[in-house]
Order: sequence, then C-alpha cells, then structure tokens
Amino acid sequence: MRAFIAIELPTKIRQALGEIQRELRPVTNSARWVALDSIHITLKFVGEIPEKRIAEIDTALTGLTWKRFNVTVRGVGFFPGTRSPRVFWAGLAAPTMKELAEEIDIRMERLGFDKEKRAFRPHITLARARDTRIDSSLVLGAADYEEHDFGSFTVGSVFLFKSTLKPTGAVYEKLKEYVL
Repeated sequence: MRAFIAIELPTKIRQALGEIQRELRPVTNSARWVALDSIHITLKFVGEIPEKRIAEIDTALTGLTWKRFNVTVRGVGFFPGTRSPRVFWAGLAAPTMKELAEEIDIRMERLGFDKEKRAFRPHITLARARDTRIDSSLVLGAADYEEHDFGSFTVGSVFLFKSTLKPTGAVYEKLKEYVL
C-alpha cells in the first residue's frame, strides 16, 4: 500500500482553493487538477509499504509531541518555477511546520525509510503537469492570485493516510490520527 503523513485542510480552505481551481481550469488543458476532497498538506511521503509496517509507523508517530500551530494559506506559485512549471501550488505561512516535517522525517528514517533529499517547502498542490510541463496560459492566469489570501486555520492533528491509485485519481483513507 502507498502511505503518507499529512495535515488535513478545513472545509472553508478547501472551498476557497476550489474556487481558484474552477476559475483557472478553463485557461489550460496541460494541468491535471487535484480533486477538492484530496487536497492536503503532505509532511512526509512514505511510499509503497507492506501493510504490516503500519504498526511500526504508528508506534513512531504516537510519541510525537508538538504544539498546535496556525497556518495561513496565501498566494500561488509553481515548482520548479514559471519557466518550466510542473506543479501549481498554494503557499503557506506556517511557523514550525518545517520543523515538524523534519521531526517526522527523522522518525521515519529510524525505521529505514529514505530521508528527504530536498528541503521541506510548505505548500498545497493544486495541479500537476499532464505531460512535461504546464503551459504559460496557467502561469499568466495565476498571476492575479500571487498574493490572494485563502484563509487561516489551526493545525491540531496529523494523519497517516493510505493512498489507492485509481484511473480517476488517487483515493485517500485516514488510517491513524495523531493529536498535537
């Protein structure tokens, strides 16, 4: 099974992000849009694992102690940049989220999972390139939202998710909750 550790978004934030997706979807055919009910903040992609490893991960995360923190969802951008964009994202101002992701990464590394090679950059993926890149029409359309405020919320839990790939897209199921 595929697994990842993430923060779930409140409905009001999902709805605000969904409005942007609806407004920008008509400007390009080069993007695969993330389904509104699938939008989340990934802290650690664990990858393909046997189901028996869930208990190990659960034990490693059960001892996680972290203070609740506020997140502001603001602005949009592209990875790796606007010249050859592959991912369209909403930005996050989230004190301590980077450190939380690093702590989770350390705990997963102790279990034998690969350490993240890139620095953690808090974001919410809204769309991915269908092929090699997203065309410039989305970059131009998104410019109006570079400083858009989608709202704020307090993170009180982190979840271990199971991801099942289907022809219609990934379906996520919460396996465990870790209250901060």
